[in-house]
Amino acid sequence: MINYSENNSLKVKFYLKGIGCEKSQIWLDCKINRERTRVYTGKLIKKDFWINKNRGEIGECASEDSSLGRLTVKENKEINAHLKRVMGFCKDYMQSVSETHLMSDNTLTYSKEAFKEYFYGRIKGVQSTPIDFIKNYIERKKQMVNKDTGVKIANGTIYNHTNALKRFETFCKDKNKKISWDIFNKDFERTFTSWLISKNYAPNTISGQFSIIKVWLKEAEEKGLLTDKAFHHYQTKSKEVENIYLTEEEINKIYQIDFTKDEVKKLIDPKSHIEETRDLFIIACWTGLRFGDWKDLSNVNISNGNMIVHTKKTRQTVEIPLHPMVKDILRKYDGNLPRCVDKSKSLRHIRLCAKIAGINENTTITKVKGGECIVEAKPKYQFVMNHTARRTFATLMYLKGVPTISIMAITGHKTEENFMKYIKLDRHTHASIVAKAFSS
Repeated sequence: MINYSENNSLKVKFYLKGIGCEKSQIWLDCKINRERTRVYTGKLIKKDFWINKNRGEIGECASEDSSLGRLTVKENKEINAHLKRVMGFCKDYMQSVSETHLMSDNTLTYSKEAFKEYFYGRIKGVQSTPIDFIKNYIERKKQMVNKDTGVKIANGTIYNHTNALKRFETFCKDKNKKISWDIFNKDFERTFTSWLISKNYAPNTISGQFSIIKVWLKEAEEKGLLTDKAFHHYQTKSKEVENIYLTEEEINKIYQIDFTKDEVKKLIDPKSHIEETRDLFIIACWTGLRFGDWKDLSNVNISNGNMIVHTKKTRQTVEIPLHPMVKDILRKYDGNLPRCVDKSKSLRHIRLCAKIAGINENTTITKVKGGECIVEAKPKYQFVMNHTARRTFATLMYLKGVPTISIMAITGHKTEENFMKYIKLDRHTHASIVAKAFSS
């Protein structure tokens, strides 16, 4: 209870408000002139880390129990420090109300509306640091919906924003930079890019980083926290990357691996589920699905000989004809396809399968790494990725003369420009296509 006169008092408490995600908002509840007043403190916390007030305790707060781990305790201490500042705002408000009353100055009244205006004016100054603002933005983004699809933002997008924030914080720590809104000036792009290059980040990772930063800063600009317009000119254009695709012959070689042969058994862990990974990868080569979709096809819907999949990233429902190999794999599992192992294990499995299958043609790829152009020459299986399956599908269908619009209906690409980035033809294939045209 905060008292400054017989008629002017403020009884306050903190409580949690669920917002449909793993963290809850911390709100302040009080009564002014017998009117219940609630304001958002600007902080979020997991319910498990929150301590409700019991008789004899000071008040509600975040747990600082060391068993929660160093990082959680550090975050919770910061929350408690913030809540103490909030209590300070309440005391300052009551002090100011008392002073204006004694001075016959009615500019600050004892009312619900006046308290809210005063409180949010003070809290804005606390929340205006970039890190707090961005963290709150990411939490809110979990509840946002895609304007085109009307569904919640994909988990992958949240993951990218979280990673982008970690990189920014690491950069500021490495360069001993004070984190304030002033950091986002015309020199920031140059210095941050140089740092990212020194850490060997790829060009598209760097452009993606600035794309996300611009989203944050546009939001901050709209709220009046950022006035420097330099961020509008940060470069976000991605660069085309060299990647491989698999030929039909190479897909067949991977599909025909016999895991019961002694020479194959020597190369694999019998408990690794490598055969299931191989089968799901083959399905992806003939469906064009992203890893996020083909890693779990256990509940896939088959209708009229087609596979119906609701994609996780774009939230689209696509209908894909079943290739004979896909039909065989479905029969193998009686229609109940297995779940794939995690992404990193899946990559190791697929590369090992490609190696066993003899996909070892010497392949050269040019990459930009650490700001330098690097030419890598390796056996082809070392360049195989989880995403190779999707590129393989798009490229093979293109080579077979399937109309681009029909392939895009399955891959989910919105523009032909983005779709064409998936068409991975090497110099020899391009030359063969032109030679065939000459002879026709």
